[in-house]
Amino acid sequence: MAIQDRFGASAPAAVGLLDERQLERYHQHAERLISRVSWESASGFELTDPIIDAIAAHAALLVAGFELATNPYRDITAVVVHGGTIVTRETSQGPVRGVVETSTRYLAGQAGHGRGPIVLDWHTAAREFVRPQRGSNVVYHEFAHKLDQLDGVFDGMPPLGSDRARAEWQQTFGTNFRRLVRRGSDPVIRAYGATNPAEYFAVTSELFFTVPSALRQQHTRLYERLADFYRQDPAGQLDGLTDPP
Repeated sequence: MAIQDRFGASAPAAVGLLDERQLERYHQHAERLISRVSWESASGFELTDPIIDAIAAHAALLVAGFELATNPYRDITAVVVHGGTIVTRETSQGPVRGVVETSTRYLAGQAGHGRGPIVLDWHTAAREFVRPQRGSNVVYHEFAHKLDQLDGVFDGMPPLGSDRARAEWQQTFGTNFRRLVRRGSDPVIRAYGATNPAEYFAVTSELFFTVPSALRQQHTRLYERLADFYRQDPAGQLDGLTDPP
């Protein structure tokens, strides 16, 4: 069965930009996610096979450039799906020593450290799946966090394989991250990316797969670093579709 046939309208449109080898890997990674990860529902939400297929279909796009043997999602043991906004309560040190404060956070997704689960709000994910032009996708975001953590560090720099690649990444991402922090806004990168380097990587990964041409136009070097890591060039593939004969 062709991957497009299985996932239907739930598969991201960007799947159509993959070459034959990438499409094969994409299919393999999606099937592995569906079969090997523990899929769980929360708060009485009805988690159906089409919902699982849709999440896996989007998550697999990020790793279509990776051979199956690399097992890039090996630390993902569970995906927990909520029907709406995820509410968490966190305890932190208060302004006075010995006093703690409890705050409530409202999230669309969360990626646990190490082998911790990915938690997703299906309502947000489903809305974003049909509006990729808005540049946000909570599934891309949280699964990008897991790729970032493959080297054991949650720092916005995934495993890159060479000192040169790491130096280029630090130069490009560090410069652009600090610029966003300083300015507070950017034509394509939303302000949440200024939270820390890990969030910056996840936010720009969303843009790479949803609005790649806009990201390349505004941040060419940043786009190139992401293309090197993900081993894909969606903006270039789009150029090929629009070039005159």
